[in-house]
Amino acid sequence: MTVKKVGIIGLGLIGGSLAMTMKRKKPQVQVLACDTKEETRHLALEKKAADKVFSGITPEFASCSLIFLCAPVDVNKALLKSLVPFTKENGSLILSDVSSMKGQIQEEAKALGVEDRFIGGHPMAGTENTGFAHADAYLFENVYFLMTPGEKVPDGPIEEYKAFIKDLDMIPIRLTTKEHDFATACVSHVPHIISAALVNLVRENDTERQTLKTIAAGGFKDITRISSSSPDMWTEITEGNKAQILPVIDQYIASLQEVRSEIAKEEEGKIRSFFADAKEYRDSINQKKGNAYRESFVLYCDLIDEAGEIATIATRLATHRISIRNIGIIHNREFQDGVLSIEFYDAKALADATGLLRKFRYHIYEPK
Repeated sequence: MTVKKVGIIGLGLIGGSLAMTMKRKKPQVQVLACDTKEETRHLALEKKAADKVFSGITPEFASCSLIFLCAPVDVNKALLKSLVPFTKENGSLILSDVSSMKGQIQEEAKALGVEDRFIGGHPMAGTENTGFAHADAYLFENVYFLMTPGEKVPDGPIEEYKAFIKDLDMIPIRLTTKEHDFATACVSHVPHIISAALVNLVRENDTERQTLKTIAAGGFKDITRISSSSPDMWTEITEGNKAQILPVIDQYIASLQEVRSEIAKEEEGKIRSFFADAKEYRDSINQKKGNAYRESFVLYCDLIDEAGEIATIATRLATHRISIRNIGIIHNREFQDGVLSIEFYDAKALADATGLLRKFRYHIYEPK
């Protein structure tokens, strides 16, 4: 499989962002797309997100190296069936998808006899917004991409698929279907349910004057932002990944009951451990040097409280030809609030940047 032409079926937030990312990172690859909405098709052509945009799947898609199904799972299952003849016509065609649950689509691929052509995919990125109007060519930059190839897919296509994902600036992680669905239940599906439950709790306890809504501050808004996502999509997800979601909900309920008991009994040590363990693990998400999937080259730098200081740091690094992979402000470090986190592509860039910024008297912290 040499990727020269890619099909995108469904130009929502994820499909649209995937198409735009391909045109930005791999302009030599021809992108075919289709969407049922005329407005979306016009907008996609206007933004040059694809070379050709159709209202449905045409015979031209049979010449693609890769086809990504980017519609809801139930729709993807029906679309997958319509693509089976293309796999017979094109012996190197690989089919994929971008949904956050893999069990159903993988079983459908097996039932249709295309398990050897199907590699499930899931970029771990998104927003509370939906639709192509919110698509972003940089949405997937430096995000993890979970891939779940069928058991019969040869190693060659898997490696080429993986290399293609890397070329789009994503970090591929290979999982089994069950591992994927359990992982997404833990870090995505159940958190959405918890977020919605918390919003409904506040709504049900609000006053006629809407006091709770009025005083809801940053913390509440931060942990409930995802409740603004599509109700239809999350209804489908809870139905489709029920087998993994229910045990995680049970575990969460047990955790709440345990801490409730500790609060009632005023067990200060256990309560403190409850918060301390959560803080340590949450802080480590941003502060870790690396993990089993990607080595990370990060420094943390105190900021001078002056306008334009981030731009000054970025300019100094650019002047010395030091490229930045990622940059952001972290507010949850014990030793300092408002620390600038800067990630680089390799160890040399990290060492050069550390020396340069210390030369300009910036306080640099070693990552934990």
